[in-house]
Amino acid sequence: MADDAASPEPGDPEPEREREGGASSRAGGAWLQQNRSLALGLGCVALCGVIGLDVYFMLKSDAKRGIPVAKSVEVPSVAPPPLPTTPAPASAAASEPGDDGVALDYESDDGEPHPGKAPPVPKHFDTVQHAALDSCTTASVDGLSRQIIAQARCIRPNAFVPLPSRPNLVVASQVFPYLELEARDHLLKAIDAHPKAKMTINSALRTVAQQYLVWRWSATKRCGVPLATPPGESNHEVGVALDIAEAASWRQALEAQDFKWLGASDRVHFDYKSSSSAGRTATDVLAFQKLWNKNNPSDKIPEDGRYNPATEQRLKQAPADGFKLGPSCSKPTPK
Repeated sequence: MADDAASPEPGDPEPEREREGGASSRAGGAWLQQNRSLALGLGCVALCGVIGLDVYFMLKSDAKRGIPVAKSVEVPSVAPPPLPTTPAPASAAASEPGDDGVALDYESDDGEPHPGKAPPVPKHFDTVQHAALDSCTTASVDGLSRQIIAQARCIRPNAFVPLPSRPNLVVASQVFPYLELEARDHLLKAIDAHPKAKMTINSALRTVAQQYLVWRWSATKRCGVPLATPPGESNHEVGVALDIAEAASWRQALEAQDFKWLGASDRVHFDYKSSSSAGRTATDVLAFQKLWNKNNPSDKIPEDGRYNPATEQRLKQAPADGFKLGPSCSKPTPK
């Protein structure tokens, strides 16, 4: 039985197929051994082809989705942001400390606008009224004011007397350095008694034209003037008032010369206690009335030195730069 099972039956093809398969395997192995370099080359080519196809299909897919192909991009240089700047400090003139360490507001209740708020160069204005509406400096009526001073000196030579220079005296550029004779003499005594102390005068004589400006600015809340005396009533107009920067240090010396400190309401203001100026008509108002009548013979007003509605109406119409016809005497116009 065993011999029958182990022996193949006649006509069985299996042994023949085994012999053919073995022969084929041996033949393939021999070919690979003989053509090994060629096989490696073909394998590399096939691999590269597969990789190339993959890259192609990837790029095609990206293009369809709108993804740009990566390129070398030059990154622009970006300038660093500017450093923050520190605001410049306010002008010293706009907040000058007084002797007590408190910033002075010159003529806080009766006077020229604060220096820091006035325009640096006043422009031309046709009339006093236009200057009151559009300017913030009494220099806008400088021409007319000089004529008023010169005419007032024709009327009363001692009303407005020039203040001479002193080494320790500083007069601000916008100030007319004139005082009544008696007030001028007593001021010089105080200055000369303290030659090492500096005095800075920020306001002295003020004409009716200038007083009209500050009065209107106060009434309309313009130009930083909180309160001002009406024209014809200010002691600055009669030459007996002063505004001094170093008020605290000069108070004792000035009071010794019959100047009265106005007090905390206006810490820089001093009035000379002149008996001759009490109840006197304003010479500057009378001077303006004479100038108006001289230049307007068909529209004359009373020459009484009183500031009234008729005088105010003409003052508003008066040329800010001065009349065509000047003072009626040979007194020189202030420079």
